[in-house]
Amino acid sequence: METLIINVPEEKSALVKLLLKELGITFQNQTKAKQLAEELDKAIKPGPIPTMDEIVAEIKEFRAGR
Repeated sequence: METLIINVPEEKSALVKLLLKELGITFQNQTKAKQLAEELDKAIKPGPIPTMDEIVAEIKEFRAGR
């Protein structure tokens, strides 16, 4: 048997599952670890990207504190 992973937008997932079930496809439930990882991925918001000058200044400040 072949395993296929399909990423479907949340608002379309019910329709896609219904259509796939009509084609005779069975769904395997996600493991708790996979579900937790996906929830964490959704919760992480990217922050501002520092400039090279900011990175250099932070490194110099860290080294001066040693």
